[in-house]
Amino acid sequence: MTTRRTVLKGMTAAGGMLAAPQLLRAQAKTELNVIWVGWPESHITPMAEMFMKNNPTIGLKLERIPFNELFPALEVRLQARSPLPDIFLADGPLTASYSIRKHLAELDGILGNDLGRYTKAALAQGTYKGKLMTLPYISSGMVLFLNRKHFADAGVTLPEADVAKRWTWEQTLEAAKKLTDPAKNQWGLVFEMADRPYQALTLPQSKGAQVLSEDGLTATGYVDSQPFIDAMQFYADLFNKHKVTPTGVFDTNLALEMFATGRAAMYLATTPSLASISARKDLDWAVAPQPYFEGGKAVTPTGSWHIGMNPRTKQRAAAETFIKAFAQPEYVEAQARLRPNPPVLKSVWDSMGAELATPGWRIVRSEMENTAVPRPATPGWLEYEDILRGAFREIQGGANVEQRLKKAARDIDREFTKYRG
Repeated sequence: MTTRRTVLKGMTAAGGMLAAPQLLRAQAKTELNVIWVGWPESHITPMAEMFMKNNPTIGLKLERIPFNELFPALEVRLQARSPLPDIFLADGPLTASYSIRKHLAELDGILGNDLGRYTKAALAQGTYKGKLMTLPYISSGMVLFLNRKHFADAGVTLPEADVAKRWTWEQTLEAAKKLTDPAKNQWGLVFEMADRPYQALTLPQSKGAQVLSEDGLTATGYVDSQPFIDAMQFYADLFNKHKVTPTGVFDTNLALEMFATGRAAMYLATTPSLASISARKDLDWAVAPQPYFEGGKAVTPTGSWHIGMNPRTKQRAAAETFIKAFAQPEYVEAQARLRPNPPVLKSVWDSMGAELATPGWRIVRSEMENTAVPRPATPGWLEYEDILRGAFREIQGGANVEQRLKKAARDIDREFTKYRG
């Protein structure tokens, strides 16, 4: 299986896998080298233009890198310990990893003490050892999408779009059994990110499992704990015993298309799917909160993109100006209007009240305030994620859950040895 680690090990240079940088305002007195994820240009260029209009003496050399190539590319660049890039987009759970390896400048002194304006989970994801190390930029949340026609045809009552009345996973399974129809190639439940810890970890967390030690350096006793095993056995049974969820659907676009074309009755997915599914005018759909385990607690995933500043930058003043600008409500709101992710500032939820008043967004706002848990803080997030993704894929394929999780815990601990003092 190809992972981020194996890709990184096989790389001798990053140049052949990167998108060509876009030079914006080359005549400006100061130029910032900025690395961003490869979103559509329409999601990025307006933000760059907004910044340069407000800061005409600073130009941006913007490099957009596809998601699957971004992390190994950043590893090569940052490990070179050069002044470039000055600014880079960082996945939230990598804050600890980049911090411990001194790839991030502290931001507390730049932004001051007014950090209570951020949502709790976003602020936690950008903080390492009490210091804000990455700037929260956009967040994420999840809802359960429902095909109204399939529910009606199966005689199943729709769950309500009310967090106080969320279904349990046990209820969801019983509904999925009735909604699955092999003759029609129709599945009861599809996960947007079936192998990714971002989504899957919320199951053991709902059963009370702690998914990593407090210091982020030990997996044994956590990844292979009984609550974790029990939750992942339930997950495995969705694919193998009950056959209500298809195996091998690891492409997020494929998962979305399965729901959009009627091949899945329920679809657990992040907020960008709200826009994608809304565009399907022939699809009659509804939303509900993510389920939880009976006797457990509601836990939902969150966390997304943050902005980091290279501590070795030679354009410190310009880089600080960039950080200060993208922390402002008008920038956060502008990005939220371009890309349907939850805002990281509480005030933007209010200023965008009309746009975020739909049932799906009301669910997400409540989850952000009450149930959202960011991915665990660890300097070894890349290794942790890669190893668990492999384990989750094999569990879907029928591997013994307990044995596979014990192996994963051992493998993670072995990889974490390099981070222990």
